[in-house]
Amino acid sequence: MFTIELSLSLLSLILISVGAGLLGFALRGRQLRKKQYKISALRREMIYNHSYILELEKENVDLELQLRGMKTPVLPLKIAGKEYPEENRRVADASI
Repeated sequence: MFTIELSLSLLSLILISVGAGLLGFALRGRQLRKKQYKISALRREMIYNHSYILELEKENVDLELQLRGMKTPVLPLKIAGKEYPEENRRVADASI
């Protein structure tokens, strides 16, 4: 059989391990930068959405205040305590 003789010196072994360590740190740093960018993008989006919601709430409050300030009378559809003859007749017809 063929045998492959592999001999590494101490210096080459140290260089390989340092290179592998630096490569690992570089790859992990890249992953962390990508995650930080995504987190900051999501934060910006949330701040934008919250500001939009606050603007809508402000418009809603302004419209409510505007409606309260109007002097047009509001007529209720049904006055409490007042009996209408049509309702009494309908109740009487339903019991037959």
